[in-house]
Amino acid sequence: MSSRQQIRLDLWPVHDNAQESGRAVPYLDINGVDDPIDFLFTLGGKYGLIARANLHTLQGQKKAGKSAAGLALIVAAIKGEFIGITPSRENLAVLWIDTEQDKNTLRQKAKAVLSMAGRETMPESLKIVTLRGYGSPADALAATLQAIAENAADFVFLDGVVDLCQAFNDEEKSRAVVRQLEAHAEKYGAAILGLIHTNKYNDEARGHLGAIMQQKSAEIYQVNKEGNTAQVTQPFSRFAPVPPFSFTFADDFKIAAPAEGNTDLERFAALNKAFAPLFADAQRLTAGELVAAYMDYYQKSKRTAQDAIKAATFARVLDRQIDGRRVYYCLPFQDINAEDDI
Repeated sequence: MSSRQQIRLDLWPVHDNAQESGRAVPYLDINGVDDPIDFLFTLGGKYGLIARANLHTLQGQKKAGKSAAGLALIVAAIKGEFIGITPSRENLAVLWIDTEQDKNTLRQKAKAVLSMAGRETMPESLKIVTLRGYGSPADALAATLQAIAENAADFVFLDGVVDLCQAFNDEEKSRAVVRQLEAHAEKYGAAILGLIHTNKYNDEARGHLGAIMQQKSAEIYQVNKEGNTAQVTQPFSRFAPVPPFSFTFADDFKIAAPAEGNTDLERFAALNKAFAPLFADAQRLTAGELVAAYMDYYQKSKRTAQDAIKAATFARVLDRQIDGRRVYYCLPFQDINAEDDI
């Protein structure tokens, strides 16, 4: 008799098993009709950001301006436009959930938001939830999910995802929290933007919670601060990429576009225009090929070409990819006419 293990056909799964267990398997009908991606905001009137029914991550180091970036979106939703960000429709329903600030500080921040939006009273479209000291992390998570369910908000700014998890370095507990947030975004059609801290010496999100948030997010936004200016970039998007934008800090929790104007889009447009011709015949180029193409097209030195590539990569005009031992560059915005004004 053969010692090999025999296949038990009586244990082979059949379609009826799902019905017997009371679950319906969500098979995909590829002939179904999908609605276009519904972005809640646009940047510069052209680039969509914060997609509905998805989970998003807003990350950065401590005191980098993460909360301020989230508040800028809230101001834009209320005011109709702010630092180049415009809501996709009027009266977006906004749910602002804060797990970190005491009530006095949160009230001051809320008043700053209204002031930046040119409002004296809080609109009906904005609801604020304060969860600092609200029982256990499980209690805070339950309150967050309940608020999302009963408010039917378009945009949910969750300032402090870590306080919803009992142990942010526990993979199972972290995955359970992220899974519930993701499910509520899908069920209620909300775009949830969760704030996560990054490590002190790099831009990796902290703990298992941060890593899983990144994995499950449709868009990731990174905030870095230099002096009195914070820059927001988008290192990852499942949809069309978004160029960077900046803001400066003022007193009383207020922010504004840089004094000389928000030049990020202008700088982005110039760099995009400069590199677009180099990718006319190729979707991606190796580092050496791109340097050579830049030198040949603009008749510049190797050092000038390398500096230009470095600047374009920092501005997210170029996407740098590592494939084995080779480094490749591509132009994420290849579908954009380089002659268009931004």
